[in-house]
Amino acid sequence: MKQSSVDRQYKNNLFIYLFTKKKEYALSLYNAVNHSSYTNEEDLQFKLLEDVLFIEMKNDVSFLFDGALNLYEHQSTFSYNMPLRGLFYLADLYRKLVPMDNLYHKKLIRIPTPKYMVFYNGPVEDMNVDRLELKLSDAFQVPDESKGFEWTATVLNINPGFNETIFEKCEILREYAQFVEVVRRNSETMDMHEAMVRAIGECLKAGILVEFLQEYGKELEEMCWERYDTERILQIQHEEALEDAREE
Repeated sequence: MKQSSVDRQYKNNLFIYLFTKKKEYALSLYNAVNHSSYTNEEDLQFKLLEDVLFIEMKNDVSFLFDGALNLYEHQSTFSYNMPLRGLFYLADLYRKLVPMDNLYHKKLIRIPTPKYMVFYNGPVEDMNVDRLELKLSDAFQVPDESKGFEWTATVLNINPGFNETIFEKCEILREYAQFVEVVRRNSETMDMHEAMVRAIGECLKAGILVEFLQEYGKELEEMCWERYDTERILQIQHEEALEDAREE
């Protein structure tokens, strides 16, 4: 296992925490990507696939607002399969919203309009544009000329230098991106745990994610250390197994 999985885990957990802990953050992000200016954050209802502790979070951000079911996913590894993954998320959420018995009623069931957005901050060489529209139909074995079914993943690049307009409208997203960049820079010369500890101190001094880091910085450090330590142990065991095989 590579250290990069530690990097992916903390970025994903941090993204999910920030945009599910406070409705004002989620609404700010919604306004930024939809070019709106809503202020009634109490109308926003989170609809998560499971409720878990911050350190164990695996699912992404989903909420109902203004008649739409918004699915926001963080990704630090680019994949053309994002539309299919999002479709699975959507199906699971609709199952929670609509009782199965209702599906057999004659009357049409009204459901919230789905919007699926992916926030990408992985290697720039894998995505070096502001925005991509990935279509589920691109994966069809036989092209659907009728366009009778479509599902889209809108991928937004949140690496430094991209989508500045969104950052201007959503300050908490900017601070998230700044924190990630500090950790990324530190990790070039340090192990992941040391890079995280150094980044937390630097960002607190710079006024970046202060509220979050004051409350959850220690947990973020521990999560990173535990995962790094576990991966290092597995790597050592793998190397020992290979050495034993060579000797045999």
